[in-house]
Amino acid sequence: MNQLDSWVKQIEIWYQTRKHDQGRTLETLILSPPDPIWGPYITPQQSKAIACWLDGCLRLFECARFNEPDIAYPYLQLAYGKLQLVVTNPSSELTLRDWCMKRMQHLAVLSLEFCNQQSQVVWQSEAHRLIENHVQFMTDYAWNEPLAERSNTLH
Repeated sequence: MNQLDSWVKQIEIWYQTRKHDQGRTLETLILSPPDPIWGPYITPQQSKAIACWLDGCLRLFECARFNEPDIAYPYLQLAYGKLQLVVTNPSSELTLRDWCMKRMQHLAVLSLEFCNQQSQVVWQSEAHRLIENHVQFMTDYAWNEPLAERSNTLH
């Protein structure tokens, strides 16, 4: 069994047995994914793994978002950053990069909403930084362009 298969098996076990006290197990899996999870090629196992990994990040965020915002928010940023690496990797399949970009847009909105719900001024600054950085990234990668134009820009 290769590293990706082993990781997917472990996360499947987590999904089957998860309870309120198994956050540490999920956190360990999310913080130590195997490199093949990020592509560059899409296989059924890679596709399952990256989707489970993203779901795990969102679950960890949700568990901490109301009581521990300083712990919750980094899970959104971790997910955004890892997906951003896939998008910027010219070796990654275009379909994988497109999937990641769509999830990045969702994560950007979720992050912005989260920041705007916080009362401290530092979160408002973070919201502005998020918007500026996301818009710049989208502009740099011309992701709002038709697919044919994007494939020329990204290679």
